[in-house]
Amino acid sequence: MDEAGNTGRNLDDAAQPVHLILTMAIEESKVSIVHEHIKDAARRHCPDLCANDGFEFHGQDLFSARGDFAGLPPAKRIEIYDDVLRGIELAEAAVVVRGVHKGGLRNRYPNPYHPHDIALMFTIEEIERFARDRDCRVLLVADEAKEIEDAALRDLANYQELGTSWGWNTERIDRIIDTIHFVPSHRNPAIQLVDCATFVAARVRKIRAGLVAEGQSAEAVEGLWEERIAPHLWQNAVWHPTP
Repeated sequence: MDEAGNTGRNLDDAAQPVHLILTMAIEESKVSIVHEHIKDAARRHCPDLCANDGFEFHGQDLFSARGDFAGLPPAKRIEIYDDVLRGIELAEAAVVVRGVHKGGLRNRYPNPYHPHDIALMFTIEEIERFARDRDCRVLLVADEAKEIEDAALRDLANYQELGTSWGWNTERIDRIIDTIHFVPSHRNPAIQLVDCATFVAARVRKIRAGLVAEGQSAEAVEGLWEERIAPHLWQNAVWHPTP
């Protein structure tokens, strides 16, 4: 799991109108496939850097030519991005994207919950439905995010005990086991894959909302979304941010 668009309780940031969470569901036996694919991609594309302790594929850095990817031409960065996202197909993963439109929260509620709390609840409900459909249990692993970890752990524990608290269709949560395990992304290749997918999911929504200028970069992001992520959305459902 990873998130994008977190502006805390600031619901008026025009550049970050949606808080979303992307989850990639992978069968346990295929987690090693993802890890090895991301490590191989690092060795192929960044042989001089991938041995560094802090090296990782980070969506924002790769897209913006920052950090380890500074100086790489756009075509090379898109090639790397495409290769990284190929891990979704290799693992036969299912992708769940859920989020909230922060302006809608502000307009509808005088004192709304934190956007992450709401996006997480919708995410947990959808993962519960996914696990029920697949007759499996799910362990959640997420990128470190110190500012939201305590609340996320508290909320999941409450949902597991009492069910989700509100919404169109409240759910009993009994297929998600244990707790949310927060890990540093540079130590977990699967989290790096999810980070890159989350950046694309957030970026493509900004493009379609007219918040990002059209051009080659926008076309590249649309292509990555349509070719590498959208085909693997669980049940190929069209996702709309919930106000």
